[in-house]
Amino acid sequence: MQELERQARLDAELREAVAWEPVDAGSVDRRVRERISAEAGGSARMGPLRRRWVIAAIGAAAALLIVAAGYRGLLGPRVARVYADAALDHRLEVVQKAPRPWKVDPSEVAAMAEKQGIPVSAPVALSSGPYRLERAKLCFLDGRIFLHLVYSDGTQEFSVYLRQRGAESLPGRARETDNSRVLRTSNPGGEHVASFQTDRLTVMVVTDQSSDAALHFARFAATAL
Repeated sequence: MQELERQARLDAELREAVAWEPVDAGSVDRRVRERISAEAGGSARMGPLRRRWVIAAIGAAAALLIVAAGYRGLLGPRVARVYADAALDHRLEVVQKAPRPWKVDPSEVAAMAEKQGIPVSAPVALSSGPYRLERAKLCFLDGRIFLHLVYSDGTQEFSVYLRQRGAESLPGRARETDNSRVLRTSNPGGEHVASFQTDRLTVMVVTDQSSDAALHFARFAATAL
């Protein structure tokens, strides 16, 4: 548990350093565009070898602009921090498969859930349908500890984040109501989040597949929990 908590703190510090520094790529954009314009204007006077290097540089500069634009979209002020944290966590730990101390034994997963005030039946309930529990760990989202569960439907993996419900309300646009639970959606970056709350739990589902896939899992979870 100490190792899990240490890793969670490192994850939180990484997100603070990478995802929440103010991003101002305007000056970078201008310098890159000016360099591209200058190089492109002089390329006609270059030899074949240097021209190839210029083309490669222009391609790298274009890639930089795309990445900068993507981060500006991810870090936009209209994206709630808890959703942005969940999206980044899913991207790093599920899509990119960063090495982490996951738990796969059901009894260990149940112990983690119980320690966080989460009903031990919750992870099992979400395995009762088309989804199978693969692994679990603790993580920090928006400065709070969540139980991160990874489920698979046989073709794709989903992150489910559970936390004992407090006084907070979930942000995001309400899409529909299922089993008397309001389902909300958000799309930070390339990930898709669907969330809801029960009397006891805050639940978030994250996938990199599609908004419909996240919402489909959330509907199932709203009924199962």
